Amino acid sequence: MMKKQLLITLTAVMSIKSAFALTLPPVPTEPIYFEPPIVQAEPQTRSLSCYQIDNAINQLHPYRYTYKPDYFNDGTNKLATALVVFDSIPIVEGWLGLGYLGYSALVSEKEDRRQLHIEQEIAALQRVKAEKHCYE
Repeated sequence: MMKKQLLITLTAVMSIKSAFALTLPPVPTEPIYFEPPIVQAEPQTRSLSCYQIDNAINQLHPYRYTYKPDYFNDGTNKLATALVVFDSIPIVEGWLGLGYLGYSALVSEKEDRRQLHIEQEIAALQRVKAEKHCYE
């Protein structure tokens, strides 16, 4: 009998509690991170010969690489981190270091997007080369 009353009480409490439950806001379905557009070959690219396509690919290859040092190998990032930790100047108080770290992250993101765009241009040229059956 006691178990039955406890079960009824718990059921009543849970049903009342669920009636006042908060509804979650809608979750955005947009992508959170950058999704690059797929680069399509232009009509003038399709009119190039196989040799000219190879030359275009070879001219793009040096731009595939970044010449900015990564975070841990960049001495300026180390200095900025030290400024954040040890800076005791009353006006600045580490904000200069934080500002540079934000700038460095922004430059790295821009560099990554540039590299990705070049990789996609090379891929588009390689697709055109494959469609033309070059060097088969």
